[in-house]
Amino acid sequence: MKVYSIGREESCDIIIDDRTDVISRRHAALNVTSMGKMTIVDYSHNGTYVNGIRISPNVPVPVTRKDNISFAHVARLDWHVIPNTQAKIIRYAILAVVAVLLVIGGVWGYKSFSGGSGSETPVPQEAVADSTLTQKPDTLTQKPDTLKQDKDTLKQDSVQIIQIKRKAPAGKPGKDTGKGKKDAPKKEEPKQEEAPTRFR
Repeated sequence: MKVYSIGREESCDIIIDDRTDVISRRHAALNVTSMGKMTIVDYSHNGTYVNGIRISPNVPVPVTRKDNISFAHVARLDWHVIPNTQAKIIRYAILAVVAVLLVIGGVWGYKSFSGGSGSETPVPQEAVADSTLTQKPDTLTQKPDTLKQDKDTLKQDSVQIIQIKRKAPAGKPGKDTGKGKKDAPKKEEPKQEEAPTRFR
């Protein structure tokens, strides 16, 4: 709280020049809080008036800058001498709000301008993810085809093996199996050659 002393003394904060001695040496005091609220206290013999009404001595009375304060009807309080702390607080509050709005606007503007280019980069990633998803079913459809091809080749191989087994001779040359039936065709071949010579 700031206290402004008002009177004829040179030690007062607000000095009133009065040679008639109507104004007291310490006529009144104006108390100003940090929030800008003000009260005035009268310490004089001839009185302090707020808007033409004399206030009680030694009692703080709330006042504003719109009030007309006179000291013994000789001098008036000049409000320009008293710093307007309330106006400063309002100014600082307005400046703070403006600063916050500027910061928010700057962040929003940066995100809106960079967000357009930043939003384009995730799109190809999603497209890549979609392409991989579309490729997976293709690979799944290709597997049954390859399985069918493998089955077909196995069938062909098995048919060829069966045909090879059917064409193969019953016994290997140079080995006696002990069965006369297998050797019989070899003996019959020369007999078939001799038969045509007989008819001649």
